[in-house]
Parts: sequence; structure tokens; C-alpha cells
Amino acid sequence: MYGDDIAYYADKLVLLNTYLISATRVKDLPKSYVRPIHTYYWVLDKETIVERINPNDEIEKPLPPPTKLNLTPLANVAQLTPTPSAEIDILGVVIRCGPEKYAGRTQNKCREITIADDPNTQFLLTLWGNFSEIEGPNYRLK
Repeated sequence: MYGDDIAYYADKLVLLNTYLISATRVKDLPKSYVRPIHTYYWVLDKETIVERINPNDEIEKPLPPPTKLNLTPLANVAQLTPTPSAEIDILGVVIRCGPEKYAGRTQNKCREITIADDPNTQFLLTLWGNFSEIEGPNYRLK
């Protein structure tokens, strides 16, 4: 904040309150003059929108506990003979996301996605029905 902007925000920003701040810019802090405590700074001006978030007495739901994954390499998936209800953890990168299409006698919606966990191991997944609509576009964008 500079000049008149300081007076403009002086009574809008109160210590220990929570705000939703939008239409502002975030910039890298120049390191040429001093050794900064922070890496970035915000530029608030007359265009910036500051909305105070009113506190409430509701108890927030706790965050879920962290999950430890028991990762299975893609190269080992073919050797597994899991039961239909078995779950395995796989970590990979989407390298191809095909278009949504219809397959089978009943023309079910599906989308094929190729993932890899190393350059030599790729795995083809098929998302069926709603997963194709809901999850598929997300993979296509990334």
C-alpha cells in the first residue's frame, strides 16, 4: 500500500481478524536491498476487494488423519490376483487421456487413460460411466 491507499485500508484491516482479499497482485520481494523475511509481497490498491469474514462459534470438523500408502509398482500389477473387492495403491503420472467414447453392447460411456510410474512401465486405465464425465476432463487438463 502506498500513499492514499494506507488511509483507505487503515480502518478496514484490524489485527487478529480474518479477511477474504481478492483483485490484488502478489509479487516477488526484491532481494537487492535487504535480506527479506518473506519471499512475496501483496500490492493492495483501490481496486482490491477486502471482505471481513465474521467469526462463528461452530466447531470445525477435524482434518482426516494422514494416510500411509502401500504403493504397488505398475510392473507388479499384472502378477497380482486380487479379489474383486481388493484395493491397491498406485502412484503414477497421466501421460495420455483419450477422448470420451461409447463402448460395449449397451454403449457405456468410457475414457481411456494411460499412466506411468517410470519411463518403461505404462498402464492403461478405463474410466467408465460417471467417472468418465467427472474425473476424465480433470486428467485431460493436467
